[in-house]
Amino acid sequence: MSEKPAPYTLRMADATGLSAAERSAAELRFRLALEAGVGGREGVVPTLQACMLARSLTSQLTPGELAHPDHDAEREVIALWEKAEDQAIMTALKPLHRDTGDARFEISF
Repeated sequence: MSEKPAPYTLRMADATGLSAAERSAAELRFRLALEAGVGGREGVVPTLQACMLARSLTSQLTPGELAHPDHDAEREVIALWEKAEDQAIMTALKPLHRDTGDARFEISF
């Protein structure tokens, strides 16, 4: 028996001038692109949690300290999340062909 993926919710916030249908479509594009970027639906929550932990562990380091090989894993997990999130944002917003203000996507679990 396989485990169910950790549930998460996604919401587009502060998107000015979008209809409910446009917002819903953007959220779907974001979700699908993000899941593809982290290896599937089951990877979203663990990857986000790992990124949050890595950021917490490295937040007080100087750039020189962060560059040390001891922190390769933290840098890699942060980069994985940021790349997937950036791609998901671009995928979600590009079809709108207009300024969406301070739109952002919020993930909660």
